[in-house]
Amino acid sequence: MFPSSSDDIDPIGATSSSVGSSDSPSALKGYARLAFAVVLAWLAWVAFRGESGYVPLLGDIDLAIHEFGHMLFMPFGIPVLGRTMVILGGSLTQVAFPVIFFGYFMRKQGDGRRRDVFAAMVCLWWSAINLLDVSIYCADSRAGELMLLDGLTGKESDGHDWYNLLNGWGMLEHDTVIARWMRAIAFVVCFGSIVIAVWSALQPRDEVSLVEPSNPPGLGDERVPRR
Repeated sequence: MFPSSSDDIDPIGATSSSVGSSDSPSALKGYARLAFAVVLAWLAWVAFRGESGYVPLLGDIDLAIHEFGHMLFMPFGIPVLGRTMVILGGSLTQVAFPVIFFGYFMRKQGDGRRRDVFAAMVCLWWSAINLLDVSIYCADSRAGELMLLDGLTGKESDGHDWYNLLNGWGMLEHDTVIARWMRAIAFVVCFGSIVIAVWSALQPRDEVSLVEPSNPPGLGDERVPRR
């Protein structure tokens, strides 16, 4: 007997529906990441265009990381690597901290998951924004107009990191030149990270199964012992 029309199965239609249903979450994730990249681009534009380089919420987090960097190089009040590293540690940690996460997301996972390039670029963008903040701090070395945590300006306080650093290195008169180089590097890294993030968001995503397939019946259940 031939099957009736109600029993016909359209393999193409079934395949396309299953593919569409499986691709839908991936597509939504791509759109969300693309929208987030646009937000990062807007925040970067605001930061580079403004005088303070401040990014809402992120700026406060970065300030905490900066202060932690000073303490990191002075455990228990002991400057183990010298006073210079204690002073430099704030800015250094502020820029380097996001790079740690950049390395994590760029590393291929041991369980078979792919690198998350988009997340890595977000972290690189964060590091670039922090470098912009450091460049503004550096450019203020001689001017001393920025308000410090003690409520005093750089001219009124002896706690201006970059004044102390550049003055100790005999490079105080080059503060704005050094700051311009920092700002230029920050711009290039920030722009590049956004471009790569957009590219990554537009790439089709292959779902990687983390579950080992079971053996088909009839092929045996032997497993190779692992040492």
